[in-house]
Amino acid sequence: MRGIGAGLTLVYAIPAALYLRGKGRVDVAATAVDVGALDALKEGVPQHVPVAVRGNDAWSEGSARAAVFLVRRGDRVEAFDSTCPHTGCAVEWDSGPGQFRCPCHKSAFSSSGERLAGPAPRGLDPEACEVKAGRVLVQYRRYRPGRPDRVGS
Repeated sequence: MRGIGAGLTLVYAIPAALYLRGKGRVDVAATAVDVGALDALKEGVPQHVPVAVRGNDAWSEGSARAAVFLVRRGDRVEAFDSTCPHTGCAVEWDSGPGQFRCPCHKSAFSSSGERLAGPAPRGLDPEACEVKAGRVLVQYRRYRPGRPDRVGS
């Protein structure tokens, strides 16, 4: 019986130790990731797109998924992390008032990512984004939630 207890303890203790050692994160994308054609984006309308990044957590290591909102402004594109900087909930675009909204704690953000309301300590996190040869490239980085400043995780 002790062997089963010890085995179960290891099943939970090893991933917890790896997480506490700093492995519970999604890393910066090593290079910019092609997320689509500029022509596919409507002017001023945020579009939710997935971004493949290298990541790891306490249970697995390898590729991970993240997501950003892309907002086209002429030939320029802005990219914002799709997670709320309050506690990391997924934000949604609400076309009625033209705002990003967090369904968890009612934070709201403008189409340019600025904090408008709620407990979020800062605006949406911008991601490095550029347009090359008609393609939109994003270099994703995850920031720690719950902080007024942007600190990578």
